[in-house]
Formats: sequence, C-alpha cells, structure tokens
Amino acid sequence: MSVSSAAGTRISVPLQTQQLISQLNSDQTAIQSYYDQLSTGRRIQRLGDDPVVASRAIGLQNSIRYGEQLVRNADQATAFYAATDNVLAQVDSALIEGKSAAVQAAQGVLPDDERESIAVGIRQSIDQILAAGNASFRDHQLLGGILSKGPVFVQEGSTVLFTGNEATGKTRAASGIDVQTSLAIDEALGSSQPIVRGEPLNSSLDGDTRLVDVRAGKGVRAGVLRVSDGSGWQEVDLSSAATMDDVKDVFESLELNGRSLSVTLNEDGFQVEYLDGLPGTLAIDDVPGGTMARDLNIENADGNDPPPLVAQGLAPRVTLTTKLSGLQQGAGIDVSAGLQIHQDTQQFTVDLSRAETLGDVVIAINRSGADVEAVLDEAEGRIDILARRAGVDYSIGENGGLAATNLGIRSATRETTLDSLGHDVGVLLREDTAELTIARPDGVQLDVQFENLRTVGDVLDAINNHPGNQDTRRVVAQMAAEGNGIQLVAPPGAAPLTVRQPANGNAGVQLGLIPAGSNEAEGSVEGGRAVLLGTDYATKEPGGAIDSLLRLEAATRAGDVREIGRLQAKLDVDLDRSVSARGRVGVWTQNLEILRDTAANQVVALNGQLSEAVDTDFAKVISDMNSRQVSLEATMRLVGQTSQLSVLNFL
Repeated sequence: MSVSSAAGTRISVPLQTQQLISQLNSDQTAIQSYYDQLSTGRRIQRLGDDPVVASRAIGLQNSIRYGEQLVRNADQATAFYAATDNVLAQVDSALIEGKSAAVQAAQGVLPDDERESIAVGIRQSIDQILAAGNASFRDHQLLGGILSKGPVFVQEGSTVLFTGNEATGKTRAASGIDVQTSLAIDEALGSSQPIVRGEPLNSSLDGDTRLVDVRAGKGVRAGVLRVSDGSGWQEVDLSSAATMDDVKDVFESLELNGRSLSVTLNEDGFQVEYLDGLPGTLAIDDVPGGTMARDLNIENADGNDPPPLVAQGLAPRVTLTTKLSGLQQGAGIDVSAGLQIHQDTQQFTVDLSRAETLGDVVIAINRSGADVEAVLDEAEGRIDILARRAGVDYSIGENGGLAATNLGIRSATRETTLDSLGHDVGVLLREDTAELTIARPDGVQLDVQFENLRTVGDVLDAINNHPGNQDTRRVVAQMAAEGNGIQLVAPPGAAPLTVRQPANGNAGVQLGLIPAGSNEAEGSVEGGRAVLLGTDYATKEPGGAIDSLLRLEAATRAGDVREIGRLQAKLDVDLDRSVSARGRVGVWTQNLEILRDTAANQVVALNGQLSEAVDTDFAKVISDMNSRQVSLEATMRLVGQTSQLSVLNFL
C-alpha cells in the first residue's frame, strides 16, 4: 500500500488537489477490492488482478472438472456393474436349476407326467434367463447390446430369436484409460456365436490396393524416399500416394540419367527395374525420418543388389471392398452359383451371381431371410457366420457350385472329423465287424472299417479305394452338389444301392446316409444312375445357455436320455461361462473403485492448490483494509484542508 507524501515544496493548488484525488481513488479502489474478497472469498476476481496466478487457476479448474467427471463416470459404471451382477446371479440360478432338472430327467424311464413336470421346470429356467437377457438399466441393455432398444430375446414357439447386437459400452475412468461398462451377449450367455468360422481367404495385391491395407493391414505410411543410379540421389515425393497404382505411376514417371523405371505388381508384392531391362545401379532409400522404402521392403541404400529389386510380404488384409477376383493369392474365386442356408426345416438360397466384392457376399447372406449374420473378420481374413435363433440346427452348403467351399464357409466338408459328428457324439467303432456296409446294385458288398479313419474325407477315400470297388460297376462316394451330405453313385443293377450299419452301430446315421432309428437305407435310380443321397452330417448348433435349455426341454419330453446326457455337459460349459463373466464384472468393479478413489483424491489435491492460489487470506485482507481506511481518512482531511486555502497561505 502506498500513500502520497506531503509536498515539501511549493506547488500549485491544482497539482496538489490532483495528487490527493488520485490517492483518494486508489484507497477507495483498494477498499472495494478488499470488500469483494471478503464477500466472495476469492483473492482474484478477474484475469487482470494477477495474470500469472489466474492462468494457473484456470488450468487447475479444468483439471478439477475433468477429475470430477471421472468420478461421475466411475459412479455410473459402478451402478451398471451392480445391475449386471444381479442379472448374472439370475442366470447362474437358472442354469443350476436346469442342471438339476437334467440330472432328474436322465435317471431312465420316467412316467410322462413326471417328464412333463421336469420340462415345465426347465421352461421356468428359460424364462428366467430370457428376463435376465432382456434386462436394461438406465435405458441401456445390460447384456443384449448397449445400443439395443426394447427386448432383445423374442420367443417364437420352441425357439428364441436374438435381435440385439454385440456392442458394449465404455467410459473414461482415468487419463488414457477406458473401461468396459457392459458385457457382450456371447460373454454372458453364449448367444450369437459363430456357427461357422471361415477359412482364410488370402487376398492378393493389385493396383487398387490401398497402402493402408498392405502388409496384412499394418499399412505403409506415405512419404518421401530417394532413388539413385549411382551418380546422385533424386527425391521421390509419394506423400500423396494412396494405392499401389499411385506408387507405380510415380516410379514409372522418373528418369535417372535418361533411363526410365518399370514396376510390375504381383500377388504378394512388386518389383522395380529399368525399363530397358539392362543392368545398372538402382539404389532406393528413405530420406532422414522416413520409413516408406523400408515399409515397402525395397530398401537398397548402398545399391549393392542389382535390379530388379523385389518387394515381398505386401499382401493386403481382407476387407469388405476386396474383390473376389483378388482372393486366394490372386487366383480368384467363383461364387456365381450361390449357396444354401438350412435353418431347421427351412432352406434359404443366397444369390451371389452379381457379387464382385466380399461386401456384396456379406450383404447377400444377411439379406437372405435366414436368422444368421455374416461378419468379416479382417484380422483373420475370413467370413464368420453367427446364428441368431436358438433351438434350431443350421447348415451352409452348396447350390450346385462351389461358392460356400470357395468362401470357406461350408459347414460340412471333407475335413469334418468323425468324432465331431452328431454334435460331438462321434462314430462308435466296432471290433468284430465293419462300421458300414455298402451293397452295390450288382450285389457286391463293400465292408468299410473306420479304425484308422479320422475325417469324412477319409471315409469317402476308403469307399472309392476299396479293393472290391475298382471295376466299371464301382460306387463313387462324393460330396453332394447341393446342400450338404454324402452322395453315392453307381451304375444301376438288379438291386438298389443300399447302405447298412450294425444293429448297435451308428456310422451310417452319423454320416447322414441312414435315417435316425434305422440301420439301413436304400437309394433310387435317377437319370440312369443308382443314387443314394445322404442328409447333412454336420449340422451346427447356435450354442449358448438358451439353446442348451431349449434342447434339454425337448429331450426331456421325448425321453432321450443320451441327448440329455450330452446337454448336461453343455450346461456345465454355460454355467462356467456365466460364473466367469460374473467374476469378470467383480474384477472390473474393484479396479474401478481404485481408479475412482485416485480421481477423487486428485480432485481434493487440486482443490487445495486452487485454494492456495486464489482464495482470500481473511486476516491479511482485514489488516490491509484497516490500513487503507486510515489512509483514506487522512487523505480526505487533507482534501478538506486544501479546499480552505487562501492567498495568505502562500505569503
């Protein structure tokens, strides 16, 4: 605080008055500032009061607001976790009841009314799980997809349709840390799982391939590199290149001492050489800080490698825009015949005659009317088919061509293992007799033993290569041209083409050649050939808790003890999945509590720093204000005295 000193020399009255008024204004302004600090509790009211401290205070306030938002995020996520835990507890309880019912139903021959009572109990477990699956919290689905609205499980007869999605919510819990706030449906209930995981499709490089897609998706960062013929470096600007054709065009536009370059693309990379085909030095290197030459695998900084320079390992990832003609290392695939999707007793034909890209294929499958969803797994370069309806069997087969096989999504193939047949029941091996007998139309019998066979393809080969099946009347075993199944074809004869299995065997049934409940099947004559067409031998279950309980309910009513025993094992898996998901939510809750406490403590610390920076020191302010008031009073007296001066005061 400053107070103007009394004039030591004679000065004019106006100047003296001006000094006193200035002092008066200064005191009044200071006193008003002290009043503001006392009333607001803040030392700084505006940026001009203390720019340095005010700037720091603004930063602290932003950090405090961010920390408070993190605390709110944690509180909301914790509430979601608590609701999810309650829902999963219901699922656990329902699955335990279902397992108990399965044990009762598997005890052997039971009266119809008792089986029906057990089935009703299983239905109650199903309803309990459906209620849990449809549960929402704050207008968001807990298990059926955070973006789904309304019930996501819809009962339709003896089946249940899942209409939700696999989207999960996330929230920011700490700087740079996002936490998941909800579970995906397959993590909790096993619903909407892939029934078919496709084979890798292996895309090839072409001119339209984007640089961001090469190297299996690792990509190439466009930039500047340099090229030399040994006489000096020439920079090549590829920063605007987006595709391999762009790279090719830029290289081929160069001239090194009158010599042009030639670029040839192949399925896995490209090569660079002189257009005239003659030898010479061809050095390619990155400019300082660049990586494009290295990413393209054409680094030759010293020029020691003679042209052509060959770049390998650039095959791109598979995307929805990948052309069918560029798959399988550039050989392309033919899908024009389309494919068939079987869903229980329904058949859906997928028209792929106009498909040019994988996106066209995915869209066509998803619009087929079947309750499936085709998704492209870009990381693995394959198509996965997800089942949306529980309680039915699915299969994906051919429609007279090889579309399903070429796309890697045929559900029954030569590679299907025998132990996976019949929903993992497998083929029962016999020691005293053959597992399968084929009677040709000419009366020759072919006994096929499965002891050293592992796949369906092995069975087909065993039939075709059987020593007694090498003449002109031979039976040909092959995959069916439509749908899925095994087809046996032979020249017609006096008797029909017949397939038999031992009385206590199951090979023919599991291979789809013999109807369930029988030990023999006869073929027919079609187009001058003896034909026996089997049914699908590798139907797929949607899987998950709901599907297991639906099948258990049906098996209980039918008294199918073997099926009930198989489903008991599936319910164990379903319960383990639910318990594991619940445990995961518990871990999330603990971790989130730690992050919340950290954020809350940080907010307290930041508030303390802000208080030190901007809050009023009341004792100091009161003391300074008293001093200013004394100064103000003194100044006012001087003003009063000055206003009474006359000419005599200057004599």
